[in-house]
Amino acid sequence: MKEQSRLSYSLSSLVYGLKSLSELSSFFAFLSIMLVIFLLGFVVIFKYLGLGAFLNGGFIFIHSIAAIITGEAVFVASFLLVVFSLTALFYYKLYYLVSSNLKLGSLIKRSLGVFPKFLIATFIQAVISIIGLIALVIPGVYYGSSFMFFNFFSIYGNSTLHSAIVNSRRLAKDIRLESLFIFVIYLVLLFVFIYLVSSFHLSEVYSALLYSILLSYWLISYSNTAFNLADKNVNELKRGSSIYKRRLNDS
Repeated sequence: MKEQSRLSYSLSSLVYGLKSLSELSSFFAFLSIMLVIFLLGFVVIFKYLGLGAFLNGGFIFIHSIAAIITGEAVFVASFLLVVFSLTALFYYKLYYLVSSNLKLGSLIKRSLGVFPKFLIATFIQAVISIIGLIALVIPGVYYGSSFMFFNFFSIYGNSTLHSAIVNSRRLAKDIRLESLFIFVIYLVLLFVFIYLVSSFHLSEVYSALLYSILLSYWLISYSNTAFNLADKNVNELKRGSSIYKRRLNDS
């Protein structure tokens, strides 16, 4: 019965993630991320820095050192904006979704407070997954699934980064098959999206737009699925295990 419950949680979290754009909060986060990726990927990289000419067999044309500095600054700012959009989305879901008196100013202020931890967690999670996948697929899948709840625990309660890592790995170990299943599904989906865009042979602007839409959808769906799965299982484990509840609180 317990295994059936966990399987049900995994499937419902997967479905929730795939259709989460129907939520107004998720849609706005998706829209902001899509615009950032498109503007960064096409306008800045392909046009402003001239990478499009390089990819088409030409050469990279850089106007000046100022252009390079501007491009780097735009990239960093865009990355921070994407992560902050996710931070605000998840903090809203975790603490404000049931509130009828949501104030935007309060949400932004509290999101800024947990943003540094969420940013570091996002960076570490991405680096570990990418390095693991580059080295070998199996270690990448294993460690990627082990850290897929890092973001959730970085803003859950009053956790530290160390306790967030520990709790992410502990939860992934408790639901190992489910976490592996979700991670592999989204990994395959990402490769499918990349293959689809490359197979259409679209012009630069349409390829960039399609990449932006699909990658933003993937990011929101994957994050929502992992967040939802973690939330459901943490609540279940806390109800069923006083030891686990004490470990979470002590962390």
